[in-house]
Amino acid sequence: MQLSRILFAIFFTCLSYSAFGDLIDEHDFHFSRLALDWNPETNTWQCILRVFTDDLERGLSEAYGAEQNWRLGDRREHEGANSAIENYATNHWICRWGPTPSTKIQWIYVGKEVDFDLTYIYIETNVLESPLPVEITSNGFFELFDDQVNEVTFNVSGESKREWLSTESPFVRITSMTP
Repeated sequence: MQLSRILFAIFFTCLSYSAFGDLIDEHDFHFSRLALDWNPETNTWQCILRVFTDDLERGLSEAYGAEQNWRLGDRREHEGANSAIENYATNHWICRWGPTPSTKIQWIYVGKEVDFDLTYIYIETNVLESPLPVEITSNGFFELFDDQVNEVTFNVSGESKREWLSTESPFVRITSMTP
């Protein structure tokens, strides 16, 4: 009798975690941050894209058309994770450079670090003549969340400029660091 009660309690505990597991992992706001730092020694934009790991896993699954068990940062991480992250980041955060926004810059994927609920994606541009003018278009996670906001911060020679991108305003063009 006692054993059946224990098994009954275990069964319903597991069932409740299974039923409400998606609700536990979700967060109230949807946000990413792309920090672009101009390196005058290499004439490149060196960037860190910070995203919520669970959002990234959902975005990757959405991009591949099927739910995947990505297990980012885990020893059992999906073998295609780095390639999928590179494709997602470079297709959803687009950089254009020059007097006209027609020159699309190809990101160079450097790698990633997963710190439990945050993933840091490292990308940089190829060599450019100068940091400005530059344009960033971001639609990262817009396919998942109506309230997604993607912050973009530009840092050049000690000057900083921050912009907020959303579905209503998905791109920013910076021609000068002065306000």
